[in-house]
Amino acid sequence: MLKKVLSILSATTLLFGCGGGGSSTTIPQPVAVLENSTLPGANHVVEYLRVHASGGPWETAPAYPESSQSFSHDPGLIRFAAPPVVRLAGGISERERAISLYAISLINRALPYEQHLRIGPDAPANPALDWEQGLPNIPDGQIFIVWGYSGPGARAHSRTTTEYDAEQERWEKKGRQAGAVEISSNDFLGEKPDWLSLSVVIHELLHVLGFDGHVGEEFAGSIMHNAGGVRSDGSLPDIDIAALQALYLRLQESTEPEELSIQSLGVWDDESADITSSLGPVSFGVRHANGVSAPFTSGPEPPTSLAESGLRGTITWEGDLIGVTPEIHTITGDAAIGVNLATMNGTANFTNLRSFANLVVPTPEGGTMWGDGTLDYDIRVGRNYLHSTGGDDGVVSGSFYGNGHRYVSGTVERSDLTAAFGGKR
Repeated sequence: MLKKVLSILSATTLLFGCGGGGSSTTIPQPVAVLENSTLPGANHVVEYLRVHASGGPWETAPAYPESSQSFSHDPGLIRFAAPPVVRLAGGISERERAISLYAISLINRALPYEQHLRIGPDAPANPALDWEQGLPNIPDGQIFIVWGYSGPGARAHSRTTTEYDAEQERWEKKGRQAGAVEISSNDFLGEKPDWLSLSVVIHELLHVLGFDGHVGEEFAGSIMHNAGGVRSDGSLPDIDIAALQALYLRLQESTEPEELSIQSLGVWDDESADITSSLGPVSFGVRHANGVSAPFTSGPEPPTSLAESGLRGTITWEGDLIGVTPEIHTITGDAAIGVNLATMNGTANFTNLRSFANLVVPTPEGGTMWGDGTLDYDIRVGRNYLHSTGGDDGVVSGSFYGNGHRYVSGTVERSDLTAAFGGKR
């Protein structure tokens, strides 16, 4: 629900004939707006967390009733003590790699930069995952993503420390050291849309990160209810974002079910301050609430991959960047994404970067130069997803949108900037 909208206006000049002469008039076009959005309240977030802390039993995801079964764990809500390193098993396809990296980036968009999952070197191809013995081949602080799982669907495993609570007469989870995600390429690739496998990878990664259960119909919009029914676009669902922030920023490494309460979250806002922009059917921006600036994008998925689009040569998409600093200063600038369709390598260049005090509606000529005014990155495209491979500090990720891949949108995340951008071919 949007409660307040302020617009920044740019000028477009149209010419109208009048007798033998001519005149011009300025038609304002909205470029960016400030909005307030309603978010999940503390009580709703706590109820979501209690499901995962309960120990079950839970049913498997509703998208696959043929493999439906109940499962349970020791109670407790646990997370990694420090941001884990994610490693992709070697030998995977370009499509599997692109989907995995974009899944990681969408989880990272929900968290502050210092809490991001880190991407490490590839793990060995086809690693032997002995999950019954606690994944002995995976070092502490790491998560492996493995494609080619021979079973149905996908699954997640974790190495977890447990302790016996004599007073409660139960074993309780106390720490998480490592994890693995296995995905069936046969079930989720082929002719199926990329968003399906993307959602499944996110679902399984969230299991490893601490959400061990499956939530019910009261959280029908959550990717932890039905990954096959929730399209992951440029951000996680609101309830999953809120729960991830609560788990990693408000709670201890280990939380017993009885310890979960509204008070355990501290001061919790159910309304955010957003700065957003749009370009055709594509929207992008940054939402700030509960001490976290979370960038997002959204738009229609292209019917083919960029490589299959029929485009040739080097193509450029141009548009705008908008973001915020840790001090909640607004940053604006120009964006240009260039891709060589023969190699699928390219660049992401952001220029004319300007800073405005506080979260305000920027003006076209206002502000002061931010840094040296530019950020430059090397990028690679896999399917319809792009990620940075070098350049300035920080991480760029994004997706192409629309028929003919007419649009691109993505995010820039650094220790000193959280931003989103959009461009048109």
